[in-house]
Amino acid sequence: MKRNINRNFLKFLIVLIAFQDVAAGVAGSIMADIIKAFPDYNPTIVMMVATFPGLLQILPALFYGKLSARFNKRHLLFTGLTLFVIGGTMPFFLADNLPLIIAFRGMLGLGVGITMPLSIDIITDFFEGREKDFLIGFGTSTVACIGAIFYQLAGGMLADAFGWQYGFLTYLLPIFILALTFLYLPEPKKKEGQAEAGKVKVKTPRVVYSVTLGQMVYSALIFGYVTNISVVIQNDQLGTATQAGMAISVFTFGTLLAGFVFGKVKHLLPVSYLPVAVLMTGVGMLVCYFSHSLTMIFIGSIIGGAGMGIGLPGVFARVTEATPPNSGTSYVGLVVVAQGLGGILGPFVFGAIMQLFNQDIGRFPLLISTVGLFALALVWYVAVKMPRAKTGAPQVSVE
Repeated sequence: MKRNINRNFLKFLIVLIAFQDVAAGVAGSIMADIIKAFPDYNPTIVMMVATFPGLLQILPALFYGKLSARFNKRHLLFTGLTLFVIGGTMPFFLADNLPLIIAFRGMLGLGVGITMPLSIDIITDFFEGREKDFLIGFGTSTVACIGAIFYQLAGGMLADAFGWQYGFLTYLLPIFILALTFLYLPEPKKKEGQAEAGKVKVKTPRVVYSVTLGQMVYSALIFGYVTNISVVIQNDQLGTATQAGMAISVFTFGTLLAGFVFGKVKHLLPVSYLPVAVLMTGVGMLVCYFSHSLTMIFIGSIIGGAGMGIGLPGVFARVTEATPPNSGTSYVGLVVVAQGLGGILGPFVFGAIMQLFNQDIGRFPLLISTVGLFALALVWYVAVKMPRAKTGAPQVSVE
């Protein structure tokens, strides 16, 4: 295995892994056609084709720390991408068997649950400082969003041209990613002290739990925007169904752009970049809540998306920084778990709050998101400042 590869090519290989982090969304763009293809099934069951990967990705992510300590990164990458390709493409061959389609979509989710934390872990293995921050932001926000857009558009185009099952052929692309990374990506060397880490029990820092808990709340609060912005646009006659879909694309575009500047933002706001990111997302939700024109909806969406483009890599960066240097365990999988749990719990939380206040879908969930995000930003900001004020300790709970 050749280890001395060009540094820029190494960066390309590493961020390429993040290309399929949000690829499970292909089914969302062809969901209407899938529901029509299985009229004998309840639409809620059919929708598991889109939701089941997100649920299953939690399992390997939960145990990613132990997996990364036991197996080398190249083997994990090969396993994750193989599960992804097989689970992604098999529904093409099973167009008349919904249970098997859902099962293989679960396999795809297992692959994502390995490759998503792995893409962050490998960055921290090879790079440090501002270079590491840039790659984390570029990978988790920019490249992941480009991947999501590609899979959704390509899947939709193939489905329109040849039939809904052809949309799943977009999952053949990771074969190219698998080949490139397997051939050229070197196995990261263990850092000094990690070789003996398995013999010494290293306590998980409390900041890891506090940040991942905040990430779960953050992900749940984003749910209010994703599921209601199109309702607001159509109910208030601000635009067509196509324009309603564009709002989420604008949100994604804001996330994509913010990934380019995450490293600079973190350098300028080394302590408070996370609270600021959450606050930005809340401001975006607030603008959308008060908007009475499509233009303002788009402005609020891009602000909210930019906040998420800083917040998501910010959580990953904070967790990697909090990991003890002599620890042989990676905690980035916990962030993926928190993100998945937030997405699952979001509908139930919003449903309970709307029932409590006797409100319906539309603008009110945007208000819930706004209030929740402002509260989370305040809590995270206090968590940043309090340890210094009380103890003068150099470490902080959240950065």
